[in-house]
Amino acid sequence: MFRNLRVKTEPVRHGPEPGSIPVTQLIGDASLPVSIQAINSLPENAKLRLYRALVPIELLAAVAVNPRTWKDAQGVPRVALEAEEGGGKLRLFAWAGEDPEDIFFDLELSDNAFNGIDLNFLILNDPAAEKFGIDRDEQGRATHFGAVHRNLPEEARAMQAGLAPGQVRAGLALSRQVFARLEAFLTTMAHHAYYLEPVSYVSAWVFERRGFAYVTGHKLMEQIHTEFQPGGALQKALDDSTLFRGPEQAAGIRGRAWAIHDGILATLEKRWDGLRMVKQIGRPAGVNTAPDVPY
Repeated sequence: MFRNLRVKTEPVRHGPEPGSIPVTQLIGDASLPVSIQAINSLPENAKLRLYRALVPIELLAAVAVNPRTWKDAQGVPRVALEAEEGGGKLRLFAWAGEDPEDIFFDLELSDNAFNGIDLNFLILNDPAAEKFGIDRDEQGRATHFGAVHRNLPEEARAMQAGLAPGQVRAGLALSRQVFARLEAFLTTMAHHAYYLEPVSYVSAWVFERRGFAYVTGHKLMEQIHTEFQPGGALQKALDDSTLFRGPEQAAGIRGRAWAIHDGILATLEKRWDGLRMVKQIGRPAGVNTAPDVPY
């Protein structure tokens, strides 16, 4: 039904300005959207009770973490919440080993300029899987998902192991549960939609399958699919000039993503930039810009 859904590039504002109405005034009107900033103005334990619902129980059970206390069997905290009082952003993250920087779950939400909610990032890694050092370059600098620096040897290893660009470990296959939790939470807060910017071609493809449509970037995704077809400009540019540009890369989403990560969109005088997606809660858009292309 929603296969050809298009959305406005500038969404209409909904509800009051974030933080402009005290939380006590929202009790009488359950249809009024509640901002992250308003929730962050609550006492710490009240924030914890609300935000705790965002972490799937299955996720914590997989690493033997108590979903109520966020501690392991030895009583060591394994989940952290960052939600500064008066701020319009929250971050939830979890780690399984001794290093709190070795995160396997990371979720950040924030208020946006249209009184809606942005999903800034979501990381779901299997903490038991092998780690690939693509998050740091060979000089130890943060790569920022390869956008600033790259670690080519580790990227090559990750690609050969079946990972997508930006993945330091294999995934947990729990994104459906995370999105179900997120949408239940946003429904409780009376929001009708949320937004994100996909960091990679694989991310955009996954979010299409989770019901997202494009605010901007739909035409680029369709162009990418077209140009990876036999005789297309991107297919011709898969010339083995780098490890990430083998001819076989055109046949799958992951292979295309690595070629795009490697800068192949310059062939079209394009960059992976400016894409924005939206999910209307309870209404999957049915968008599919790469039909019949396997992962």
